Parts: sequence; C-alpha cells; structure tokens
Amino acid sequence: MDDLAEQVSTQLHQMEARLVDDYGPAREADIHAAVQEEHDRFREAKVTTFVPILIERHVRSRLGRTA
Repeated sequence: MDDLAEQVSTQLHQMEARLVDDYGPAREADIHAAVQEEHDRFREAKVTTFVPILIERHVRSRLGRTA
C-alpha cells in the first residue's frame, strides 16, 4: 500500500469511528456499508484531496434519511 492509500485508509477508519459515535453502535454495519459504497464511487477520482470529506458528507446524508 502506498503512502496516499494508507492515509486515505486511516482517514476512512477515523471517519467510521466518528460516525459510530454520532449515530450509535447499532448502526455500525450500516455505516461501514455506506462508507464502502461511497468510497467505491470515488475510487477512480483523479484528485483525491477532498474524497474523504465528500464520502463523509454523502454518508451522513444517507444516514440522516434513514434515521
């Protein structure tokens, strides 16, 4: 795994932890699935600087609709 991929992976794990804190452990599986789906959407992005932020916004939007 290269440096950038490792950084993104770390950011995604931290994001999942924040989301679980915010939405509760009962939604952990939903959170993980949503993060993975959103990450897949951005996998081919040429510019990746803001991908973690975009993923978190999309996941929060999805979770808010199903709350």
